[in-house]
Amino acid sequence: MKRSILLLPGLAIILAGLLLSCAARSTKDPAVMLQWASEEFSSKDDPLAAEEFLQQALEVYRKKMDRLGLAETYRQYGLFLRSNAVSKFHKHYNTVGFLDESVKFTNRYQKAVEYLVKAQEIFEENKKYDTLSTVHISLAKTYAHLNRTQEACDSLTKGMASYNAFKKTNPDMKEFHAEEVADYEEYIGILRKQLSCPAEAPVEERKAEKKAEPEPKKETPSHSVGSPQ
Repeated sequence: MKRSILLLPGLAIILAGLLLSCAARSTKDPAVMLQWASEEFSSKDDPLAAEEFLQQALEVYRKKMDRLGLAETYRQYGLFLRSNAVSKFHKHYNTVGFLDESVKFTNRYQKAVEYLVKAQEIFEENKKYDTLSTVHISLAKTYAHLNRTQEACDSLTKGMASYNAFKKTNPDMKEFHAEEVADYEEYIGILRKQLSCPAEAPVEERKAEKKAEPEPKKETPSHSVGSPQ
């Protein structure tokens, strides 16, 4: 997505350097674009180049009608908007803005949620539980920025459920995690403590409560319900 902008003093030199940086790396593979975008905003602190790659990936995946490709791009866009790299460029974004013109610096966390939710819906449709679990954790961290603690805690619960669903279908999976945590469940527990989430009942207790609940009356459905959109 291209647009004309009025350059502020000194900004022309910065943008010229960024354009040269983008021009130095060119690919038609949207997966590579997303890899480069992630590098730019997570380790190189160059959010301007990152969003260029994200926009390019979006365009390619939309033309291909690749839903899973779009989902991964939405996920990366959410992470981009929540990144420290974007925060460091607050002067640029308050004057020039984002390539996605619906995003403002002041609403970037809310827009990050919107992108992550779109990714979540597609991964749910396709039962991609491994990636879905990471999306839920990213949502939890983003909700925390917005002081929406209950939604953050709920997302962590969903993240654990998605991970368990993935493990159930991949029992021989080898779990990779940081050295300072024992496993994925402990990591979720650490995040729940940081957010002061209420303690969850043990699995056996939750199962017992579910069995004790009265079964709802069965009704003949008037129409079939499709996958979430």
